[in-house]
Amino acid sequence: MTDNKPNSTTSSDEIDLGQLLKMIANGFNRVGIAFLRVFLYLKKNALILIGLIVLGVVISFVLSMLGNEKLKSETIVRPNFDSTDYVYDAIAEIQSNINSQDTAFFQKMGISVHDLKGFKIDIQPISDATETKDEAEQELEYLKLLQNFKEESFVVDIVRSELTKKSIIAHRITFTYIDAEKGNVIAEKFLKYINDNSYFNKIIKTYRENAELRIKKNTLLISQIDNLIDNYTKTLLHDDTDIRPQGSVYMESESALNIGTLLSLKNRFLKEIEEKKSELVEQTEVLSVINMGNPQVFKKPFFNNKFFLVPMALVVLFFVISFIRFLNRRAKELQL
Repeated sequence: MTDNKPNSTTSSDEIDLGQLLKMIANGFNRVGIAFLRVFLYLKKNALILIGLIVLGVVISFVLSMLGNEKLKSETIVRPNFDSTDYVYDAIAEIQSNINSQDTAFFQKMGISVHDLKGFKIDIQPISDATETKDEAEQELEYLKLLQNFKEESFVVDIVRSELTKKSIIAHRITFTYIDAEKGNVIAEKFLKYINDNSYFNKIIKTYRENAELRIKKNTLLISQIDNLIDNYTKTLLHDDTDIRPQGSVYMESESALNIGTLLSLKNRFLKEIEEKKSELVEQTEVLSVINMGNPQVFKKPFFNNKFFLVPMALVVLFFVISFIRFLNRRAKELQL
């Protein structure tokens, strides 16, 4: 009896393996049959599908001829004074009022709601898509290397410049409209509305007053440094005589006046004056307009184009109707 057990186990394993292979073969047969049925279905309805595609293209062409061609203009701007959140909220408010056709809101800007037909405003940050991971790592290594020279004054200027480039991000505002003549005019009025903010206007006024005062103070300090250096030079030239020019500074030793420190301080004041003058020119408004783009034809992406959507919608509708008819036919067969 014990001799028969291994034989029966081996026979059982062979039967199970044969059944498994048979099930796999049946599965492939079913997949092949299903593929053939789909092929026959498409072959049977090929003319109908081609007709629906042609009909969809014709409908799309007619709709494009009836509809107005949209234009767009892209404006590159830079938010100042940490006003990025405010700019986003202001643009969202404008678009919301466009959707609701708030007449009172646009009357304050001198804009007619009728002229806003098809108008849309959107903002997106302009990110540096070309910066790779290796470039970012190299930049980090460069900043780490500067730590060895942290006592030098030029390092502070470099770090400040890098932080400014990273913190101030330019944005692209896209205006989409139908009327080419009024579109740009309305866009300019919207930008004027964004810049007209009482809170930021006070900040700008204070900022400009402080910058102008700093320029005057630095100019005065530079003049005083020049006078000190000039008088010190005259003192050295007349050191061997008893006759000294009026207003000159008498120094017992050359180390009494550190010329190098004064010149370094003068250069710092000059650089600060240059920075303040640049800021006064660049940051005159909440939203600095870097470039006001010209109108151009608005091209939609392929998957948003009516020439693709309408034929696809008709074909999908045909498949849905065919599937419903198939389910209805199967239901009738079950009832019988």
